[in-house]
Amino acid sequence: MKNAINYYYNLYPDNIHQTDKGYYFFINTTRYFIVKYLDNPKDAAKIYNITIQLLNKHLYVHPIVLNNQNQIITYINNEPYILMITIYYQNKINLNDIIYFSSTIALDYKQTPNWGILWSEKNDYLEYQISMLGQNHPLLRESFSYYIGLGETAIQLVNTINTSNLPLIYAHKRLKKTDKQFDLYNPLNLTIDFQVRDIAEYLKNKFFNNENIEPELIYYLNNAKLSISEYLLLLARLIYPTYYFDLYEEIITNRKNEQEIKKIITKTEEYEQLLKKIYHYYKTFIPIETIDWLE
Repeated sequence: MKNAINYYYNLYPDNIHQTDKGYYFFINTTRYFIVKYLDNPKDAAKIYNITIQLLNKHLYVHPIVLNNQNQIITYINNEPYILMITIYYQNKINLNDIIYFSSTIALDYKQTPNWGILWSEKNDYLEYQISMLGQNHPLLRESFSYYIGLGETAIQLVNTINTSNLPLIYAHKRLKKTDKQFDLYNPLNLTIDFQVRDIAEYLKNKFFNNENIEPELIYYLNNAKLSISEYLLLLARLIYPTYYFDLYEEIITNRKNEQEIKKIITKTEEYEQLLKKIYHYYKTFIPIETIDWLE
């Protein structure tokens, strides 16, 4: 890696340190981080342009460093990498970090994400996949229909919500309770969506890692100044079981042991009770479609 950085970037660090996210090194006091790029190489230019736009608006994300051939992606041992400069790195993120990030990066962007269609397509794909591969995964097969049912409830709810006038932001593909500032400001982790996406995914991740999320959820509901549509989107996002489907895909592709799914299944009833609390709280101040199993 050191020789590649010398050759492609004309940078000569004394030491390079490997982490679970990639490699970092210092030149004087500047921290560089080189990470494997896992998405479609055709999208790299769009990510680079987003980074430039945000930095020009004085909104921080890690700047991407072009190589000495003026390319965004550098292939090292036939693997694609991107080099960034990181200012914020070590500190773990918290709810206020996410709220601040979500409130400062509003977009003039017209293509509104349609969660109903996206989730329906994902459900259809997963149902086909489990029919083909489920015989090798009894825990997934036994639990799968329940979480598909949660997905269907979320789809029904989100299809009742008018999102045409809601602001869009640069959100994140996923935010986890263990994420640090490096992850929050990593441009490779960005996606365009509604602001409640990040909060919902962060809180779900904390819940299924055995943390009490009610204080943070209450704080968010009291301070985020959501519209009625955003309140409903938040509930739909909390109902949709990305936490299960993400782990399901890791199990199906042999990246995780099937026994891992037990940590989710054992918290099913507790999570249902939390969803019921939110649903009944909503009914005190906004109109909401009746969801029988939450009644």
